[in-house]
Amino acid sequence: MEKNDKRGYDSKYKNKTSKLYKSKDIHELMLFFEKDNQPFYLGGTTKGYIRRLAIQRIVDDCKMNHMDPAEVTVLDAGCGLGALSVYLAAHRFNMVGVDISDEAVKSCEETARKFGLENKCKFIATSLENIPIADDSIDYIIGHGALHHFIKYEKVPAEFHRVMKDRAKGYFADGFGENKLYHLFHDKKEMEELGDATLTRKLVYQYFRDFEVHLLPTDWFVMLDKLFLKIIPAKQRGLIRKLSSIHFKLDRKINTNSVTLYLSGAVLTEIINHKDTASTRFFQVVENLN
Repeated sequence: MEKNDKRGYDSKYKNKTSKLYKSKDIHELMLFFEKDNQPFYLGGTTKGYIRRLAIQRIVDDCKMNHMDPAEVTVLDAGCGLGALSVYLAAHRFNMVGVDISDEAVKSCEETARKFGLENKCKFIATSLENIPIADDSIDYIIGHGALHHFIKYEKVPAEFHRVMKDRAKGYFADGFGENKLYHLFHDKKEMEELGDATLTRKLVYQYFRDFEVHLLPTDWFVMLDKLFLKIIPAKQRGLIRKLSSIHFKLDRKINTNSVTLYLSGAVLTEIINHKDTASTRFFQVVENLN
């Protein structure tokens, strides 16, 4: 798989800021982000549900383990313009945002400063293959639409293993490419320019082979929303959102298995770090049996 250097990403992010930057205060920032990360039929983007789900998994896990967000450190892998990092920092999490682009990191820092969250956010312009933070310092890793960008870098899993605490978890919300309909909705030219990958089960399991891995498919009928956005006039967006409520409800009734995973347009990848490699091997066997 071909790698592309940081110049492509610098060009992508040059002179851009997060949509959150326009918010007048933290309260408006959080409302805007949460609306954007709702299911499409509730006013969010077509990627909103799975991205919200990744966040909710971290929040729920903290509650279950009686962890105070102020004492939790989250690595935002491939943080882009920093919307996710700034939002989680507003919820008191300590954020480390990493992106290969200097331009992206400059924008992240500017957004954090505007909302007085610079002490809760640390942004680093570097490859995820070489993160300048201490061993065993990360409680969670999260990525929104980032895994298909960095999966081409072979050393990232070893670096995740180093910085994550024992039993630390990672959640990556991404499109999934085994369903051929998926390929209708992506900018093939940009993917080629950035060297991005199409995610499949085999690729994800192989990449995170030293972790316990779980894949949760989320979008089947909701892929029709993306199709309708391409073929139905913009003035009919309200109708598309109404139809999306049906798609979303149908999706929630579909059982998770190998067939539905194959057909899904988006998948939440969960990784769990085990410093004891024997534990990892055990969970890999169990997952393969399923």
